[in-house]
Amino acid sequence: MRILIVDDHEYTREGIGRILSENFDVTKVAHVGTYELAMEHMKTGTWDLVVLDINLAGKSGLEVLQSIRTFNASIPILVLSMVPVSQYARRVMQAGASGYVTKSEPAEELLKAVRMLTRGLKYFSPEVQQEIPSLIDETIEHPRHDKLSNRELAVLRGIAEGKSTKEIAAEFKLSLNTVNSYRKRVITKLHIKTNLDLIRYAYQHGLVQ
Repeated sequence: MRILIVDDHEYTREGIGRILSENFDVTKVAHVGTYELAMEHMKTGTWDLVVLDINLAGKSGLEVLQSIRTFNASIPILVLSMVPVSQYARRVMQAGASGYVTKSEPAEELLKAVRMLTRGLKYFSPEVQQEIPSLIDETIEHPRHDKLSNRELAVLRGIAEGKSTKEIAAEFKLSLNTVNSYRKRVITKLHIKTNLDLIRYAYQHGLVQ
């Protein structure tokens, strides 16, 4: 099995690779931490499984997921993340993930997910499954941040984490005006007025840790 692991923490990547190598017939493992390197490996290598964290610096894991799906519609992609399920489960499913397991769950959940995905099936861990009814039932009211685009959500999280407009712009390789435009859209969609309101909303809804 050839596995591409996309996570911005080196020790985490190595740990995941070690767990999978000890439990499966792994012939190749690549560890990358950015969108650019992930896509470079997708274009130059052949992979049987992608293990992807959502919370990456620069372009988010969701953008990696969407780009991989555009490039390869069939490769199994397992999202393995610390990001709260309620924040990203809907987006992950819509973007085409084959499975979703949180890092807070036992290692056996990771192994179970890999077994299922390599058989051509999907796997969502118990913690994720608890969210699924609300994701597929459109009669259930969803939080306002569900209306945000992936980049708008990333800007919201950056503001809530105390980053300046300049820092957010540098992280995502955007202009200051573009970041300010995203901020204005977030404020409009969430029906709030100030950065303090943005920060309060983000913490109330578990969008930052």
